Parts: sequence; C-alpha cells; structure tokens
Amino acid sequence: MMAVEIKDNPKPIIGYSDKLSVQPGEKVSFMVSCDMPKYHAELVRLIHGGAASGGPGHKEKPVSAIGDYDGKKQTIPRGSYIEFPKDGLFDLLSFTLQAWIVPTTPANTPQGILTSWSADGGYGLLMEDGHLTFVIKDATGKVEKLACKVSMEPPNWYFVAATFDGKTGRATIQQENISIFAKGDSETVERTLSVGKPRGPGSFLIGAFWGHEHGKDVATGHFNGKVGRPRLFSRALSNSEVSSLRWGLPPSAFIEDLVAEWDFSSDISTNRVADVSPHHLHGRAVNSPKRAVTGYNWSGHESNFQCAPEEYGAIHFHDDDLDDCKWEVGFEYTVPKDMRSGVYAAKLTAGSSIDYIPFFIRPPKGKATAKIAFLAPSLSYFAYGDFHNNEAVMFKDFKWPVREEDRYVLKEHLHSLYDHHSDGSGVCYFSRLKPNLTVRPDHMAAGVAAGKGGIRDFSEDLCLVDWLEVKGFQFDVITDEDLHAEGVDLLAPYKVVLTGAHPEYWSGQMLDGLELYLKRGGRLMYLGGNGFYWITSVDPGRPYITEVRRWGGTQSWRSEPGEYYHSSTGELGGLWRNRGRPPQKLVGIGFSAQGFDTNSPYKRTPDSLDPRVSFIFDGIGKDELIGDHPNLEQGYGAAGDELDRADQKLGTPSHALVVATARGTFSDYYQAVIEEVDISDSKSGGSVSPMVRADIVYFETPHNGAVFSVGSIAWLASLSYNNYSNTVSRVTENVLRKFAAD
Repeated sequence: MMAVEIKDNPKPIIGYSDKLSVQPGEKVSFMVSCDMPKYHAELVRLIHGGAASGGPGHKEKPVSAIGDYDGKKQTIPRGSYIEFPKDGLFDLLSFTLQAWIVPTTPANTPQGILTSWSADGGYGLLMEDGHLTFVIKDATGKVEKLACKVSMEPPNWYFVAATFDGKTGRATIQQENISIFAKGDSETVERTLSVGKPRGPGSFLIGAFWGHEHGKDVATGHFNGKVGRPRLFSRALSNSEVSSLRWGLPPSAFIEDLVAEWDFSSDISTNRVADVSPHHLHGRAVNSPKRAVTGYNWSGHESNFQCAPEEYGAIHFHDDDLDDCKWEVGFEYTVPKDMRSGVYAAKLTAGSSIDYIPFFIRPPKGKATAKIAFLAPSLSYFAYGDFHNNEAVMFKDFKWPVREEDRYVLKEHLHSLYDHHSDGSGVCYFSRLKPNLTVRPDHMAAGVAAGKGGIRDFSEDLCLVDWLEVKGFQFDVITDEDLHAEGVDLLAPYKVVLTGAHPEYWSGQMLDGLELYLKRGGRLMYLGGNGFYWITSVDPGRPYITEVRRWGGTQSWRSEPGEYYHSSTGELGGLWRNRGRPPQKLVGIGFSAQGFDTNSPYKRTPDSLDPRVSFIFDGIGKDELIGDHPNLEQGYGAAGDELDRADQKLGTPSHALVVATARGTFSDYYQAVIEEVDISDSKSGGSVSPMVRADIVYFETPHNGAVFSVGSIAWLASLSYNNYSNTVSRVTENVLRKFAAD
C-alpha cells in the first residue's frame, strides 16, 4: 500500500484509539501522529461540545494526566491490493499473465494489475496512460515494454493477457472488449524483446506493484477497477491457447503449466484469497477491496452472490481504500475499576494544537450503575466519520462545514460512508482504526442553505450528556457496538434507554436486542430522527469494520446492480424498511423528509389531551408551541434537519398517540424522502407535501413498557436554550422522570 504522508497539514497532531467502548479495568491504546517533538496527553470527561454559538459552550472535566510523549509523524497507508507470500514459483523465465478487468480510471498512471515487479526488476501487466502495458526488467537492469495502442474505456469488461518466452524473447499483449457491442478496442500486439530472465521480488501482487519508500518496500501503483479470474502460467501460451481461455476452456487443459488460478468467488466474507491450483498460493487482501461484486460473466439472473458465486469472481480495487492505519501505539491507558461511566477523551496537546480522541467508558459487563442508559449511536458516528463530500447533499447552495485545520487530511486521505472513491464508486466499508476527525466535541457538521453551520451527530449528542448532568440524572453510557455484541442482556438492567439524535445505522443484532428489551417491559426514548434506517453489518472477523450497501433509499450514492448483498455477512443491504422492519414497527415513526433550512416548532394535537399522556405535558400550555426557539443545530425550531412521521401502513401501533406534529411551515428545501416518491412531480417539497413533517409519538408496550419518539434530529440541540428552561427540555424531563420511575 502506498504510505501517504500528511503534508501541508495545519493541524500537527491527530490520532485514534483501538477501542471505542471500554470497561473499567480494560486497557485502551492510542495511536498518534505528531509533527512536533513532544506532545502531552491527559484524560478528560466530555460534557458539552463547544462549536456552536448560543449554547453553554465547551464543557470538559479534567480527570488525570496521562503523560508526555515523543512525537512521531505517521503515514496513512491507502490503497487496496492482494499480497502473496514470497515463493520461487513466481521467479519464471517464461510465463503468461491472464485476467478479466474493468479499469475505472484508466488514465491514471501507472497502475499494477498482475505484477511480480519492484525497483530491482521483474514483470507485470499494468495500466499506463490508459493503455494496457506489459513491462519486464531483467537482472542487468534492462527494461522493455509492450503496450496496446487502443485505450480502454470503462465500464467495459476486457479480457487481458500477456505472454513472454524467455528463450526466444517473444512477447505478446492482448486485450479484448467483451461487451455485447464492442466498438473495436480489441487488440493483440507481438514483438521480440531483447531482455533476459526477469529478476523480480519473488512475490506477487494483484492491484499494485512494489515500490521503495523511506528505506522499505511498500505497495504502490494501486489499480482502480475490477479484476476477475486472474491466472499465471509458467510458459508462454500460444495465441490460440490464450484465445481458448477467453472462450472458457478450463486451465486444467494446461494443468502442468498452471502456477496459480485465484478464485475471487470463494472466501468472499474474509480477506483470504484462494488459489485453486495444485500449488495453493493463497493470498491476503489488504485494505479491504470491495468483494461480492459482479464479474465479467454476470448474467443478471441472480443478484445474491451466495446463489451464483461463479458470477461473482471479481474484486473491486481502489487507490484510496483503507481499513487499518496500522500506526504505532503512542501511549496506553488502563481504566480504573472505579471510573464513572461516561463520554471521555484523550486530550492531546502539541504546542498550540489540540486534538481529542473520544471513547466511551461503560459499566462492567452484566452490571449497571444507574436506571438510565444513553445508547451512543457509534455505528452512525462511524458512517459519518470523516465526511467531506459536499456533492452528497443535493440542496442548492448547501455547504457542509469542515474545520479548516482538518480540510486537507479529510479531502486527501480519509473517507466516510457518504463519500466516493477516486473512481466515483461509493465507499461501502468503514474502519474505526484510523483518525476520525469529525467525531470530535467541537466539530461543526451541519448547516443551513446559506452555509451556516451547527452541531450534529457526536457533538450534538453531547447536548444530551450536559442536559442529564444539569438536571441531576444518574446515567450509564453504552454503545451500539456493545448492543451488537451482547444483545438484550446489555439493555435488560435499565429502566429506560435514551438514543442519540441520529441513530441511523443499525445491525440486525441491535434491532433484535432492542425489540426484545421493549417486549420485556423496557422503556425507550428515541430522541432523534432518521433512526433505524440503513442495514449495517459488522464484520464478524474484523469487528472494527462496518459495511453498508446503499439502494432503495435517500442516499449519497447507489450500489451497482447485483451488488446489494453485504460481503461481510451475506445479508441483503439497503433499508430495513425493504426487509419488513421499518422503524415505525419499533418506535412508532420513521424517516419521512429532510432539509437543511429553517426548522419548525411542534404543535400539540388532540391526542395530547388523552389522559394517558398528561404527564408529558405537565407545565406545557394547551396551545403552547414546543421548540419555538433557537437551537444549536440549524438555528431555530426543534423540528428540523431529518424528520420522522407516524404511519400505520408501515407499522405504527394502532394504539400509538401522535401527541404533537410539525408540518406546513417547512420550505421546499425540505423534500420527502426518495423511497416515498413513486412518480416525479412537484409535490414533494415542504410547502405542499404532507410527508414533510415530524411527529412526536407515545405508546405503551407489554409489561409496563413504553416508547416516546420525537422525530427530529434537531431535538437534542434545542435542549439548552434559555439555560435549559424551555418546552423541549420540559417535555424531555417529564418523560424521563416518568420512564425512570419504578
């Protein structure tokens, strides 16, 4: 992988941790890149973010000094490829390279496809300046190249091959466009080369070649695109023999010459790459190239890779894939056994620069230290982590603020699940083993049409933490990761569970755990919007990696046809709604509209007069608006950003009460979600569409349980107005005191 230096970065210190949720007595490691000679680390408890004006400002409580450490600049090793261990079978006098490929950025140069190549010599099949190229360098240092003259054009599949006869010097290179209506960009070039036996590195790469940086070998020249069914033979096959491979003759016809045949359709849910030849030259995929992708022979008859694996024998490589920075540990911290549960951070200081690495301290497994639990939506933090693709938000003049000190690192090195790879394809994997610069207490991550920003996601959820502190509630902090791993047992000890403002990304295990908790009498306060929306997988073998395949929803990119199933778990991706688990079934409301403009207050409905919900409106007038005041997210109004509504057709319980709603005051910057629009028309905007609304819903569940849902991302950012004396704060406190009671 290419070790990319963080150059021209105005922020000289950044880092990440190996764990997000830590129990008392556990050790957490922090990886730090620092341009300066020394840095200082201390532990702080985070209470409120300080980015937005008009609120309480930044609040943190020092806990303890950790220490002073030597700074070390560390690189970000981007780019995916497959690496095979060194083996003498790759040192060949004569050979044939063969594969099917789709180059997605063919003009980028150079890109390794199949290579046993380094600065010392070797051979390989590459893309150079849009042309398929064969390169060879012998022991004397002499280099020869053979290239096709006709350039390749995505998204066409090409059969490609190169042969070299070390005795005669004869070399060929061949490309054939295998699309239905190929337009003549197939070509075969043959020439006698005056080179001897190549002296390569003795190892083999797919999707890159070996380079030399900072005194060590690194993978570089990363390929953008798909590679399928690659093979290596130990002699130069004839043109007719190569052609027979193109038309499906199995390589068993040349079994005595077959060095390796890599089957990308097996082990899809792992990073293992199997060689089905007798030599078993198995490899390892580095930096998580995309798997479970359609191959050159995909017929369209089957969209589940598990049902037709032979049609999914391809891997999609990217030059900006990243699944683990693999930084050296800067320092470690062992959580004291009596440490209070909460939101914490390692605060790093280098000169005048400060960075926070947040993490959560939960209670010991199987125990609870309070009746109330804040369930931090960690998978959603991951999904939005390092988000910088403004084009993902399709609203005129909208600007997604990025701190200037983070802009370079985000744009050049890091991606979220909302961004696109350099070849335009969507990012479907996210790892937390890298800096996550938008998950910071002072990050500005939302805005209105004029470009004015506010707080969102992690920084907004700190509003809830501060509110709980100010109101004197005792609470534990647990995370999505914990719920995914432990299920209902994690939630069972608590009287009430509170969500964050935007719990959008949920795994099936998480849904199962919360559903069972509610069936057993648990109480839930869903204090956000656009929750329980995208099907999210946690890689069983690498739990630091999450996966999302977008289709059928309101989305920043769309998965390619035939690539809707998750490689990590094999499950169908997309919306939970499309798998029969819409949020309305669980919490009474679900995603209905979004907009980044002026928000709205809620109006009470006739249902709010029902005696069942009198406790919710204690101290609230019958005609009093809820949230009719400024907030820290989008400027004004408690209903805004992304909105949820009740809908019995989608599963809202028949006994649920819609006690307040915000509708009719939103502009056309607010639009109904795509999954609700059957026919394109002019009736999806906030000024006309009944879908553009936020509903507050209450209903009871078995065994004295209950659910209260607010249907707006902006709700939590409205808590602090007027020193926490406002209608949003009052309603939230009324419900929490009732739900936390025995």
